[in-house]
Amino acid sequence: MAAEHDNSKIIMQALHSTQKLRESVNKTFTSLTDGVKSTNDADQAMDVKNFVTQLQINLCIVNDNFSELEKLSNNISKFNQGSSIGLTGLLSLDPVLDKTPLYQQILQSYKWSYKLKEHCGHASSLMSQYTMKRSSGITVKKRKMQPSPLAISPQVIEQMISTLNRQFMDIMVINKVPNTRNVYQVTLGRTFHAIVGLRRILIERVVIRGQHENISMDDRMVDMWAPSKYKVFQKITDHATSAMLHYHLPLRADICFRSFMTWLRSYQKLFSTPCRHCGQFLMDNLPPTWHDFRTLIPYHECCRQ
Repeated sequence: MAAEHDNSKIIMQALHSTQKLRESVNKTFTSLTDGVKSTNDADQAMDVKNFVTQLQINLCIVNDNFSELEKLSNNISKFNQGSSIGLTGLLSLDPVLDKTPLYQQILQSYKWSYKLKEHCGHASSLMSQYTMKRSSGITVKKRKMQPSPLAISPQVIEQMISTLNRQFMDIMVINKVPNTRNVYQVTLGRTFHAIVGLRRILIERVVIRGQHENISMDDRMVDMWAPSKYKVFQKITDHATSAMLHYHLPLRADICFRSFMTWLRSYQKLFSTPCRHCGQFLMDNLPPTWHDFRTLIPYHECCRQ
């Protein structure tokens, strides 16, 4: 650090000497350009003598400034770049740095490893303050593990769906699609029906279709991917997918399923309930297709902001 400080002082002095050298050289060439100015022949010899004398003085000043600059340049201590990172510092002498930028990459790696070492030291000092106390005489109570939603038996799922059917009565009916293991058809009055694909109790896929639209393909397989041909049900499918992600709670999958069905039940008066924001039944020929996930209040797509 001391050598770098001394070098910076010498460089500043060298810059100042360079400015003085440029001024003296400029002054010398200016006097040469002007030449001898004499008005008559009698004074011409004296003017030539004065001109030569002044030129000699200017050249001496130039020589002194140049000598001073040369001494300062010799006093600058040479910094060995390879001393801190070993022989890899010699890579900086490569004349084609654009084609082989190895030296710059090594410097970046060195800086990154140094910062990593510093952060690890701070982290180690902090973690050492919170060391785990162990004792052979103390029995540690094991943490009770939450049951996985994938371990729920089909009987529990059927029982929960039966409870929801009794709760919603005739407004919404949840039935299992025949010849399937985990696909259910949710019929919401005369509004629409939803095809819900489950993985045990977790909802993985929701498709909304009109009452008269088929849910099966030609080979009697359940069509879980084809969207409805009506734009209103396509919008509700998008919102149902967002609701499925909003209510996703793997550790309490039963609450997630019940919350989603409660939200889906709020569409029972889809075509007869106005938007809470604008008070209109239709906006761009669509009813309020978006229902708030918390309050279940209906809004148009452009009115929910």
